[in-house]
Amino acid sequence: MNNLIEFLKNNFHHFLAGVLLVICFIMVGHSMSYSRYKIARICQSITMPVEKSWGKMIRQFNLSKENEQLLQQNLELLRERDNMYATLEDTTVTQMSETDSIHTRRIRLYDYTYAHVTFATTDKPFNYIIIDKGSRDGIERDMAVLSPAGIVGVVSDVSKNFSSIIPIPHLDTRISAEVPSINQVGTVVWDGKEADIAYLNDIPQHLEINIGDSVLTSGYSTIFPKGLMIGTVKEVSTEQNATFLTIKVKLATDFKNLDLLYIVQNLYRSELDSLKSNFKNE
Repeated sequence: MNNLIEFLKNNFHHFLAGVLLVICFIMVGHSMSYSRYKIARICQSITMPVEKSWGKMIRQFNLSKENEQLLQQNLELLRERDNMYATLEDTTVTQMSETDSIHTRRIRLYDYTYAHVTFATTDKPFNYIIIDKGSRDGIERDMAVLSPAGIVGVVSDVSKNFSSIIPIPHLDTRISAEVPSINQVGTVVWDGKEADIAYLNDIPQHLEINIGDSVLTSGYSTIFPKGLMIGTVKEVSTEQNATFLTIKVKLATDFKNLDLLYIVQNLYRSELDSLKSNFKNE
């Protein structure tokens, strides 16, 4: 026992140094943990905005991709509408028995593409729209232009990368239209005032038109397919000694908020125009 006490006395400073060393290690460990915590918080404050921006960019990229897929699906649906085709009968049969039937086939008359609006006016007598596609994208003059809600106008001029459109709110606009409820064809024109209002002319007074009746394209042109939405009847009035009704039409397209547009190509327009040219001077 005396030897143990003597040993402790002789080596006390060694034990003290060991205890102090352990305490130092504990304190340094705590200090390093706190430092790591502070460093982690600082790094997090720096990287969090970057991570948020990166995540937002990824989401926007994915959303853009999804929008593109939806747009392509919409184009396919538009391309398969009945008014995109003509049904032809096979007239090559010279003799037919009672059991024979006439064979029919469908040919595509129109095709679609799309563009985005880069500039547009709505407060001028001769408004215009600029889109981000031109001749390099297959856009040509006199192509029909639609919005998701209804018709917009007609392609006027084309450059390599851009095209201009004459919309319905333009004093030179004339669109052949029909009111299916009365099976009557007239002409839609604009009076230079409200961008969302046009007028349907050439409808006789004896016909009955109701508020809310649809006004659609007649198909009597090489530009617009038949049955596209122009607008709805907003107001009908009769002027004294007038032959035709005064019909105010609420346009389906919101010309003050245009972005995505569909461009319609008549695949047989040149052939039809060639036939029509024979009657220009008659």
